[in-house]
Amino acid sequence: MTQQIDLILKGGTVVTGTGQQRADVAISGETICAVGSNLAVEGAKVIDVSRRLLLPGVIDVHVHPVYEDDIEACSRVAAYSGTTTLLHFAYAYKGESMYDATARFIEEGLANSRTDFGLHTGMFDAPNHVPEIEKTMELGIRTFKFFMPYIKQGWTTDDYQLMKAMDILAANGGMAMVHPENGGGIDYLEDKYLTGPNASAEFFNISRPAALEEEATFRAMRLAEVAQCPLYIVHVTTARSLRHIEHARAQGQIIHAESCAHYLTLTEEIIKTHGALAKVGPPIRTAADREALWGGLRDNILQVVSSDHAPKPKDPNGEFLEQGFGSPQVETVLPLTYDEGINKGRISLVRLIQLLSENPAKIFGLYPKKGTIAVGSDADIIVFDPACEVTITKENQHSNVGYTLYAGRKILGWPERTFQRGQPVLQDGEIVAQPGQGEFLTMRPTKTLV
Repeated sequence: MTQQIDLILKGGTVVTGTGQQRADVAISGETICAVGSNLAVEGAKVIDVSRRLLLPGVIDVHVHPVYEDDIEACSRVAAYSGTTTLLHFAYAYKGESMYDATARFIEEGLANSRTDFGLHTGMFDAPNHVPEIEKTMELGIRTFKFFMPYIKQGWTTDDYQLMKAMDILAANGGMAMVHPENGGGIDYLEDKYLTGPNASAEFFNISRPAALEEEATFRAMRLAEVAQCPLYIVHVTTARSLRHIEHARAQGQIIHAESCAHYLTLTEEIIKTHGALAKVGPPIRTAADREALWGGLRDNILQVVSSDHAPKPKDPNGEFLEQGFGSPQVETVLPLTYDEGINKGRISLVRLIQLLSENPAKIFGLYPKKGTIAVGSDADIIVFDPACEVTITKENQHSNVGYTLYAGRKILGWPERTFQRGQPVLQDGEIVAQPGQGEFLTMRPTKTLV
């Protein structure tokens, strides 16, 4: 029986992690059924995408749906910028079962997500949550996040619990994810610089220096080495960490690392103009660090770009130390990375797709269902207009938090429309996917280097 073809995207340039070509893409149901020249099928809907790029849907692996944007809002806001799959952090707080919290996030996502989604579980009460790892894995979770800083807040996972958790994960096909900063050192520096009558946002970077991120990154890798546990390092911000990551990977250790769009496009000067709105952890660092991160992305020391979307309400005039960490990022990750990376000649278009789509899919066990445009893959596709110029304003952003660090910034290149498993998500500037349309994805992290 001849396969039913429902939609043909005609005349675009298809970009994957292996190359680019002028080609049509045919979609049957939820999957891609043909990629080639001059595809024509009677009865199929045809959309002319000439002078457009056809990109695999972005997989944003670092999203926090627990602040001003919940799972529904995160999926809607992300969809405006070409993201079709979100990997959320399902947080379990003190006094709460990690298994129950994770099950609740799955239920909420199935009811409300407009895009496909997976979950990492993040723990804030390691002595009580680490023993729940194996049970929580029964829900289809294989990746668990640990905080090395935030001792004063009571969120930290100490070395004993981190070693124990890595041992459990290694034995059960899991992966540890770490936020690497030396918590004790930072707590002291916060007390020194960010309390008292002279406290000021200008001391924020001094209180969280690059050296303490470097130290914790190195320590996490050594613990993972002993446990033989795959390790994923979130939001790398500094050149000082790259050399250790590069060395460990060269020795064959299974380590993957990401940076985020704000670390690739901003510098520490933003704290002077935006104050607490630009308070993120770790901090946005120097221009030299920013360029080193781009080098790390080019050289595959870093494998992923994510958003670290954490839209928290803040009072820019309030006490700086009391304001939360994080900012809204999920809506701008593709346009910003494209503009800074492609338009400024820092990386190739193929490398961009590796960082935003293919590598995330490979690292978290979703490839080739996700992360590429190929026969048999899910029809998660972005129609991207490289000639579209957009000026970002807080009014044209959609997060509930109501601010952006990029107001006034002009971007060249913007998503025109998107599809998730063959169904329209972004169309004519609006999100047409409905809550509950997303599927829950069970992830199986890779045991090899990407």
